[in-house]
Amino acid sequence: MRDAAQAELPDPSPRPPARPVAEVAERLRAVPSVLDGDALLDASGPPDWAGLAAEHRRAPFGRVQRRVLVARTDCPEAFVTELLTPWDSGVANRLVVRRAPAPRWAIRAAAERIGEMRPSFLRAELSQRNVEEMILGTPHLNLLVRAVDGYDHNHRPQVRAFWECAGVLLWSRLGTDRSAWLAASASLPGHPWTFDHLVRVARRRPAVPADRADLRVLAQAPDAVLTGAVAGLPDRTLGAMADPARSLRARDALTAMIVDRLAESGVPPRELFARWVYGSQCEPATRVWAHGLYSSLDSSNRSAAVYNVPLRRLLAARFPARRPTDLIAALRSCPDAIRAEALLTAACGEQGPPDWRALVRAQRRRSLPDHVLGALAGRPGFPAALARALPSRGSTGLHELVATQSPEAARAAVTALHRIYHAEGVLNRIHTTGLLPDEEILTTGRPARVVLVFAYTLTHRTTPAENRFLGGLVRLVEEAAREAPPGFWTALLDLLPDFGGTLPELLAAARERP
Repeated sequence: MRDAAQAELPDPSPRPPARPVAEVAERLRAVPSVLDGDALLDASGPPDWAGLAAEHRRAPFGRVQRRVLVARTDCPEAFVTELLTPWDSGVANRLVVRRAPAPRWAIRAAAERIGEMRPSFLRAELSQRNVEEMILGTPHLNLLVRAVDGYDHNHRPQVRAFWECAGVLLWSRLGTDRSAWLAASASLPGHPWTFDHLVRVARRRPAVPADRADLRVLAQAPDAVLTGAVAGLPDRTLGAMADPARSLRARDALTAMIVDRLAESGVPPRELFARWVYGSQCEPATRVWAHGLYSSLDSSNRSAAVYNVPLRRLLAARFPARRPTDLIAALRSCPDAIRAEALLTAACGEQGPPDWRALVRAQRRRSLPDHVLGALAGRPGFPAALARALPSRGSTGLHELVATQSPEAARAAVTALHRIYHAEGVLNRIHTTGLLPDEEILTTGRPARVVLVFAYTLTHRTTPAENRFLGGLVRLVEEAAREAPPGFWTALLDLLPDFGGTLPELLAAARERP
């Protein structure tokens, strides 16, 4: 807490005084490169944006100067618009440095001049908000595909959004026309003209063999078109069709998209598809669809089912068990989480609660296997008494497993963090999975020091403005400090090491301490 408080203190180091805007503008006009311009503004103190805008209106800055100014994160949007008018693609490409969404009009203008834009700009601006506009607005579809294909690991959601949006647009125009879908699937990635031109060509083009289709496009087709095209193709051909989506860079996002659609559309599973599923972040139903065809996937499914409740339940339904006469004895002897889930379903139904009292007594006598405790934690009504019966030391993995199976199990962990070794790791799992609202973790987490230590770990990769958890923490502390008497921060730091209550209770105690 002391470190976190110190991190919020103002930087005591002196900053350079702001220079007169006329002097800054004059020196900026003389810089020969963008790097020199960046260095000049960094050394000139906080920019006077209104003054710089007035200087630009008096005598417009050159391209180098506009490239410097438009990339500044604090440059006002109104001034950004002035710097981009008249349009200059070389200046617009620098918008990516701002790490903020470009104006919608600028994205439209960039799509119309896609040949002049850097792929990094297109990737940075591609989002659910504007992907349809970019697809329909570009005069050269192949250049947009090239930019999408060159994405890095931070752009996986945008890449999947691009292909899915292209599929939705094709569906609205082609319907269930199998011949047109095959033609569009073969042509879209390399089509040099507009999307509407692609549709017109696909409608009148002679039949295209299914093996020439690109699976990134064909996967978006109606179920009947997709199943009919894939059904008669050999594995070697399908593998070649999927090559663009199976690169090392795109494997997770696009392979998952393809096999999820194959499973959803009713295509019969094959070993080839099971190999694609293995290592991809597919839907649980897809993993079950391909289960039993590839030993590595089967092993991965068994391991993932320990943590993944929907996957575990789907696999348990596929391999049902008989109703046990002695549930506790059967659970102690079951080999994995899938079997444990199947036994619980046979004994209690899919959502029914087991005899919690008997299970608590059994756990206190001798701990149940970890995978069994995980399956129990996914059941409605998981009791805090069973969570308290878990080993408290040296079992972080077990506590993480149990706490991430259901809101009830997460709640039991959050309210008794003092019993968990490395409780910050358990909080991280609960926060990441979203089982509990951030506000509930902040207000019910006990003891407060664990919640604060976890919050401090988040500050290394995010900020209160970007993270709801940190933002909520800042609001709680600021509200308490605003109403507190002098000495609040000292009292807070003194109480923190041994205080066993929640964060609101800690803040209240610090306010009331004399």
